[in-house]
Amino acid sequence: MKKILLASGDRQGLLKVLPLYNALQEYAGFEPVLAAGMPLPEGEQSGENLADLFGIAEKVIPIETSGDTPVGRTASAMKAFESLLLTEQPDLAVVGGDDDVALAAALAAAKLSLPVATVGAGMRDYNRRSPAEINRKLIDSVSDILFVSEHSGEYNLINEGFDEERVFFVGEVAIDSLAAVISRANDSTVVDDSGVEPKKYALVLLDRAATLDDLEILKKIERLVNVLAGKQQVLMLLDPEVAAVLKQHEMEPAFTMVSGVQVRPSAGYVELLRLVKDASFILTDSSAVQTESTVMKVPCLTMLDETPSPATIEIGTNILVGDREEDILQSINEAAGGDISKHAKIPEKWDGAASQRIVDVLEKLLA
Repeated sequence: MKKILLASGDRQGLLKVLPLYNALQEYAGFEPVLAAGMPLPEGEQSGENLADLFGIAEKVIPIETSGDTPVGRTASAMKAFESLLLTEQPDLAVVGGDDDVALAAALAAAKLSLPVATVGAGMRDYNRRSPAEINRKLIDSVSDILFVSEHSGEYNLINEGFDEERVFFVGEVAIDSLAAVISRANDSTVVDDSGVEPKKYALVLLDRAATLDDLEILKKIERLVNVLAGKQQVLMLLDPEVAAVLKQHEMEPAFTMVSGVQVRPSAGYVELLRLVKDASFILTDSSAVQTESTVMKVPCLTMLDETPSPATIEIGTNILVGDREEDILQSINEAAGGDISKHAKIPEKWDGAASQRIVDVLEKLLA
């Protein structure tokens, strides 16, 4: 019996390890243990617990962190993982995600000479100012087994000198999570409750509070939303920290008082999937839904200059529109015309079976 510790921090990390936990449970030769940063990601309104969606909420070992800086949080999480690893004595640590808790798990395991595997390895946006990019590179550097979600991950790792025999192309595990809960999303009433009609609204997702904490940027977002509202219904989801920034700059009425614009708090995972699925297109300032929107073939206009997942651009429906207002407006007009997703495809192995492929690899490597 091989004990495998699955570790993650934020929502995106959990989406990569929760389906893997259930897949490992199906095999008599594996004993999975799941540890996640606290508090577990929850929908502000739904009280949704991601682990509960997979029927394993009671199995999650909480990793409590402290500190007001990335270094402080990472250090406290490393100590927590060190204690857990010494207690559990797993044969392998599998890390999902690229936040500080995921990094702490990988570093703690490596320091204890425990083999490390990472899910979603090799993803690069080459933005050295991005904390997630730094974490991704560090996690990969201490990993013995690297599971990649798309071909760019293979190319990046090989170009960086990683041994090809350690790299395994298994597909996107987050799509396994989507497949596991999509029926619940289809039953959700969140679209009707939000006062919009399916495929007749643009979904605006704002969750980069640090970037938006600038009056000029907020004014630009206001102008973009007003243009959107002149074309179709608009549903805005606001991260709590973004909502606080709007309040601080007294910008709430600029969105809540616009005809045709509905504003609500950020949604839980199930509700978010339904809102993404039924949107005509998405305008966002983060990469949080690039994967899901690609599989659902919903155009996603991402107000960034880079993405760690080029497959969503080359094959899927993601478009990097940058931060220039003129470029964003042009893309909004194209998206409103409905032409963006016509030739989009689903990337290879994004089929809901990535977890099973990982289990198959681990069976061979840990036998």
